[in-house]
Amino acid sequence: MNPTSDQTVNDTGKVPPPGAAPPAGAVLLESSEPVAAIEPEMDAAPSEALDSQDPQTLVLVLNGLIEVTLDGARMFSLAAGEALDPDYKALFVQHSQERTYFARELQAHVVLLGGTPESQGTLEGALLQAWMNVKTAMAVREDYAVLREVERAEQNARKRYARVLTLDLGGEVKALVERQYSAISRSHDRVRALRQKHALRS
Repeated sequence: MNPTSDQTVNDTGKVPPPGAAPPAGAVLLESSEPVAAIEPEMDAAPSEALDSQDPQTLVLVLNGLIEVTLDGARMFSLAAGEALDPDYKALFVQHSQERTYFARELQAHVVLLGGTPESQGTLEGALLQAWMNVKTAMAVREDYAVLREVERAEQNARKRYARVLTLDLGGEVKALVERQYSAISRSHDRVRALRQKHALRS
């Protein structure tokens, strides 16, 4: 079943164990800038460089999104394991499961195109920075820091999807990518709202 943003996931749902904790004494670098102002820059949209009607190109593009979704699933799993608020834990479990489902959908399309689907994420560049920020936020065990870094990572994921949607993907693949992009956008907006609400009550 495809999880939706309104589903409730029990805290007893199985979540992969979080990654290794950062060294003792790790300090989260604070910034007075809004999250949107300090996210990493992304490359220009690839629409002019790729022939999106070529099956091999589609496999390359979809495998890139598989990496994004698997990175997201891992990030949310870590956040669920370390968040203090039970409502945040449930939300992060939900989104981890959702991203795993998204990866499976994309993997199935890669197989249909005759390609070999990615089976693990990639922690390079902007995604590595987002992941390390989340791990650092865990060190201080403060939910605002966790929400802030999850929001930042979701912004990066949304940008990756937006870049792919500049391509002429074709009917079924485009519909799939658009649906997942919409879900990631809702997730980002929800996490942002929670961060803002958390800041007001702190």
